Amino acid sequence: MISRHRRLVAASLLLVSEAVVFGLLVTESVTGAIAAVGITCVSLWVHIVLHECGHLVVAKLLRLPVVAVRIAPFSGWRNEVSVRPAPSTTALPSRMVLFYLGGPLANLCTATVLGAATALTSNPMARLALLGTAILAALLGLASFIPGISPRSDGRSLLRWLVAPTATRAALQAAYYREEVSRTVWAIVREELEDDPLGHLVRAGDDPRLALAAVLRRWSTEHVYSAADLVADAERLAALARAEGTDPSAAAAIGQVLSVQFGMWYLYVAVVDGSPVEHREVVEISELAQLAFDVQPHVLSARVAMSLAHLLNQRPDEARSLLLDIRPGVDPPELCGVAFLLRAIAEWHVGNRADVETLVRAAGGDYQQLTQVVAMIRAADPVPPLFAPAPTADI
Repeated sequence: MISRHRRLVAASLLLVSEAVVFGLLVTESVTGAIAAVGITCVSLWVHIVLHECGHLVVAKLLRLPVVAVRIAPFSGWRNEVSVRPAPSTTALPSRMVLFYLGGPLANLCTATVLGAATALTSNPMARLALLGTAILAALLGLASFIPGISPRSDGRSLLRWLVAPTATRAALQAAYYREEVSRTVWAIVREELEDDPLGHLVRAGDDPRLALAAVLRRWSTEHVYSAADLVADAERLAALARAEGTDPSAAAAIGQVLSVQFGMWYLYVAVVDGSPVEHREVVEISELAQLAFDVQPHVLSARVAMSLAHLLNQRPDEARSLLLDIRPGVDPPELCGVAFLLRAIAEWHVGNRADVETLVRAAGGDYQQLTQVVAMIRAADPVPPLFAPAPTADI
């Protein structure tokens, strides 16, 4: 935040300096320079608002779901209009290109109108004001096309949708699925620790729980988190869970988090990307899920973790048997949705096709990407294997 404010102050000082120089050159008076500074600052605020309004209008016209509008010029915060389209939306690349063009084009259109108005006025001060604001609008619009450092800049986002629309759509779907996995993990932690996930872990004062708390906090708060860091954290937690001195309940908490985190992701990769899970990964998930299931065999979170292990291990019958007793009014609703969808996958693979649609409806619409995974399995002909290239030993 400090560096962001420093950049804001530097940009503001540069803007004021340029306005003063421009005003002195054109008007050759201090009064004109002061007026140029005021007009420039006010017009910049207006152009930023118009830029975001351009994005907003296009989003509404194209029926892209708007989830956030942030316009706070000179505050140091990012100004943006955020949309959350479904990856399966018709003509999504074209819609997203138009959405990201909306802001810059609003500035360029404004610049054109102001430039035309400049030629129609004979008042020197009015001409100066119109010309300055027109140039500023044009610069802001053109600068928006430059791919910036931020992965969410208009220029970079526009380039991704133009150059690699298929990959960008797939990345969007994967990002939404990661959110669903994260929600499931937090639902498990809340069920395990009675709605006080991190505070309870820290107060517990034993190392495995503290380590799990630290990793969960890092996973949920760090925006830049590589796959290598994720795997390294998971390996450290897995080693703690298997250690002889680890409390069984702490080992169970770690086992549930890791087996669901990675099990759900491997399920997605296997179905959507067509990349079967490696045998050693199945063994790892099965061992971690077993740690939780041995301690809490009747808790839904432990059964969800174990059912994932069975699905990846090509044992749909055993996965199904663990999810026959789902209690929507008693169990956490997030876990119920995941459990219904995992059971739908199991039922499809054992041949109980008539029950699948009922289970998908029971899951609701909160897990759209996992629901899409179920739909892809149902659409496959023949039915795909359950992802593990070879069965493991009994678990």
